[in-house]
This record gives sequence, structure tokens and C-alpha cells, in this order.
Amino acid sequence: MRIAVISSTFPPYHGGMGRVAVCDAGLLSGLGHEVHVFTSQRGAVKEAEGQPYAVHELKAWLRWGHGAFAPGTAWIPGNFDLTILHYPFFGGAEPLWFGRLLGVRGKLLVYYHMDVTSRGPFYPFLLFNRRFALRKLVGSADRVLVSTMDYAEHGDLARVVETRRGLFGELFLTVDTERFSPKETRDGLAAELGCKPEDKVVLFVAGLDKAHYFKGLGNLLLAMTAPELEKAKLVVVGGGDLREEYERQAEVLGLRGRAVFAGFVDDADLPDYYRLADVMAFPSIDKSEAFGIAALEAMSSGLPVVASNLAGVRTIVREGETGLRVPAGSSSALTLALDRVLSDGEFRREMGRNARDMVVREYSDAARQKGWDAIVKDMFPDWRHFSS
Repeated sequence: MRIAVISSTFPPYHGGMGRVAVCDAGLLSGLGHEVHVFTSQRGAVKEAEGQPYAVHELKAWLRWGHGAFAPGTAWIPGNFDLTILHYPFFGGAEPLWFGRLLGVRGKLLVYYHMDVTSRGPFYPFLLFNRRFALRKLVGSADRVLVSTMDYAEHGDLARVVETRRGLFGELFLTVDTERFSPKETRDGLAAELGCKPEDKVVLFVAGLDKAHYFKGLGNLLLAMTAPELEKAKLVVVGGGDLREEYERQAEVLGLRGRAVFAGFVDDADLPDYYRLADVMAFPSIDKSEAFGIAALEAMSSGLPVVASNLAGVRTIVREGETGLRVPAGSSSALTLALDRVLSDGEFRREMGRNARDMVVREYSDAARQKGWDAIVKDMFPDWRHFSS
């Protein structure tokens, strides 16, 4: 079967939606399908050389952030048996919907990642998209996938879910449980980061750019100033245009030597950072956070997670079992939860074991591949008639 995957982001940019698109392109290729990825991400074609799927850069007439007006998406479904749109893709999703209105054939599956809540110069466009275009696009799809129904039922899709629940399906995000596993970290990493054997390490992993404003690092820095956490060290993994601003905030808050900004870390080295830590902090501030791949990677590595009590996120961060949940935006609650985890070694280790077991059982790449196989067969009962 010929399958198109459309995503606004893709490596070399490191973001959750692009990483999911990479994973799915590989999994669908592994099932024997001919997969073509279409993205507005510059450099993606070169980055994907040698992969079992093809990558094509969409011609963008206008770019803003991760949005790009790419009218060529309108015609993609006509050339494929199945088109998978990773949403949001502002400037790419709208032409695709317009193509549907014009009668462009081919089945469409929308993988809905998250609501967009930012208020910037493009807010009027985003508001129009949320209130009108999004519902029209979703309504025109043959299937809509979400990482959790919990998130779909409490966000911008809630009204659509109420009226057309049969349109929706749940496909959990997954991680490579072999790569992210509780092994020994590489020699010398702790010394490089200035971590002593007696230090308790809090880890934060996210892009430090405007697109990831909602990750809540500012609140975490404030939480780290509390006396309860004065002996803990914070390691921040990630890069972006806001890094210097966060570093200045840490300096002003008196966290010099206790907040270490490791910068961008290559995927091959990332597991070592999880293994170095005692707890993962996931303090996102609003519903732009829909699930949390980094949290899943941490749990696969045997770490408990302290996370904001947000729809979707709470599906994997199970209170007192795999981590602790706190009110979004509350630095004081974040302090108390982190202190509780760091102060009780047996409680921390038990949650870490539970987290690892949960991920292996429910969130492995093998489980997602089986999920995709079932979805494709359900959408195409006679799928074996297609070339593969």
C-alpha cells in the first residue's frame, strides 16, 4: 500500500510530533508499505538518507515558526491509498482540507497531537482555525487518532468527540524500551555535569524554544530555590532560542552551580542522562502538552516522574504508582512533590520499577506497530489487494 505521512516538523528539528512521524514512517515501512513523508522542515531530506521511507520537502510560500503555507498538500491524498496528517500543521492542513472539498480522493487519517493555545501575532488565525477550520478538517477525515481519549475529551476536539465518537481511535505513543532502559550511565558524565555521588539529580528534557514555551521550565527553576531542594541539582537538557533567558533566570534565582544547562544532546547519548537522574520533572503549564514522550522515555529508563496534572499526561503518570501529579503552574506543589520523591529512596525506587514495567507492558514500539497494522486493516478490509 502507498502511504503518505505529512508533518510540519521532522528531524533535524527535535520535537515530539516530528519524532512520532519518524517512528510511524519506520513502523509502517516495516509492515511492508511504501511510505513517503512530506514535510516543510528544511534539511529533512538529507537527514533521512538511508531510511526505508522517502522524504520530500514541501514547497512553502510563507513560513512562520513551524507553520508554513504549503498548498501542495491539497493534492497529496490523490496519489496515495492512505494519507496520515500529523496535526497541527498550520498552512499545510488547510489546503489539504480544501483539496477534499474539491474532490481529491484517497483516505485521510488525522493524527491529532495537541491543542494550540499560544497568543502571538498569529492568534486571530489560530482562533479561526480552532473554531472553524479544525472541525471541518476533522469532520472530513476517515479516521482521527489521538494519543489518549482523555486529552481529546477535554480539549478543542471535545465537541466533535461528543457528536462523532465513532470517528476517533486511540493509539498510544511509544518508546524504544531497549534503548531507554535502566542501565549504568556512561563513565564521566556525572563529572562533566558537575554532579557529585551524593547529589540528588532532577532532570528536565525539552526544547528551549518559543514553540515549547508550555514546558514549564520557569516554574521548575523557581521550585528549585526552595530550602527543601537546596541539596538537589537540576540538569536541563535541550537547546533553543530561549536558553539564554532561562540561564539568566537561574542566575537571578541564585541557582548557579545547581542548575546545569547541558544544551542539545544527541539522541544516541540521551539515555545516559535519564540513567544519571533520580527523578524526572515534567511541569508543563497548559493543554499544549498532550502526552509527554520525554516522560515516557524517563519511565522506560526506570525513573519516577513528577508531572503537571493535565489531561493526557495523567494517563501515564499514575499517582503514587509511576510518579506524582501536581497542579499545573504551581511551583510550590512542584517543590513538595520533588522533595517527597527525593527524600524517600524506597518510594522512589518502587515508582521507578513500576514505571519501567508499565512502559514495557503498554508503550513499546512493538505494540504501536501492531496498533498501526490493525488500523490499516480496519480502514482497508481488502488491503492485501493493494501493492506493498
